[in-house]
Amino acid sequence: MSHEPEPIVIDVDTGIDDALALLYACAAPAAAEILGVSTVVGNVDLNAATRNTRAVLALAGRGDIPVWPGAASPLSSASADARHVHGESGLGHAVLPEPPEPASRTHAVDAIVAAAHAHAGRLILVATGPLTNVALAVMREPELPSLVKRFVIMGGAYAESGNVTPSAEFNIWHDPEAARIVFRAFGGVGGASMVAVGLDVTRKMTFDEKDVAAFAASAAGKPKGAALTRFIEDASRFYFERMEASQGRRHLVMHDPLAVAVALDPTLVETRRAAVDVETSGRLTTGATIADWRGQWGRLANTEVAVSVDAERARKMFFEAMLRLADRA
Repeated sequence: MSHEPEPIVIDVDTGIDDALALLYACAAPAAAEILGVSTVVGNVDLNAATRNTRAVLALAGRGDIPVWPGAASPLSSASADARHVHGESGLGHAVLPEPPEPASRTHAVDAIVAAAHAHAGRLILVATGPLTNVALAVMREPELPSLVKRFVIMGGAYAESGNVTPSAEFNIWHDPEAARIVFRAFGGVGGASMVAVGLDVTRKMTFDEKDVAAFAASAAGKPKGAALTRFIEDASRFYFERMEASQGRRHLVMHDPLAVAVALDPTLVETRRAAVDVETSGRLTTGATIADWRGQWGRLANTEVAVSVDAERARKMFFEAMLRLADRA
């Protein structure tokens, strides 16, 4: 029996791992229809995130997918970007041609709300950057949590330390006010819970230069093999250099690809329900995601926090998807 493809909207601040997540989404075997990709300030500014998104979709042969620019600044006070992690362009050492298709004139918030209404009860929403666009969408349409089927974010640190401060993960830290609005909006009666794919699980899904070399060998001779290999090598090399300097090991953490993979196949992670809120005014803890594991707040659980991951299966699925993409003429 054939199943109707599940509609999906992906919200990104396209740096290196967002780019890999978009490539995965374009090649994933799951029956998903990408309605569009919305962009937000975060790793890089909005213009760079939008340009990178369009260029990566073109690389995947999916320049037809609409790209909707969104928030150019966070709701919170100005935050630093992550160009030191992703490179000046946001794509490391990779250089992609100017994409042929222009960005849509539709604002990301309008597009997200329209997609939720058009596909009520079926839409999968994935956010791999700061939650500014989603917060604005919830403020525009308070019923958004009851309209989506599944909402997955890459964000937060629940039992792990942060990656931008000792307590905060970058996407939440970049706009904690927006994150707090979103966490508090989801998980109510009749509304979807958030699925939070945070540092607790993403740090377990990595690849290194051996994985890239193995992919290059397998992709050799395929129609898109050379272009994909060049992009993955050049983008990841910048990340490897950064990780070697800070942690002494050349590897790439697949934060955003894992979030997209979980949106398409929730069985990749085990989750634990909790009420989660975001610290917005702490001197040392702004952007921290606080999970009330013991129910001490007396609130409804609003989040399915990913606590374990089948990292080997997820990594295998990613590179299998890249090979399928390389095969496309």
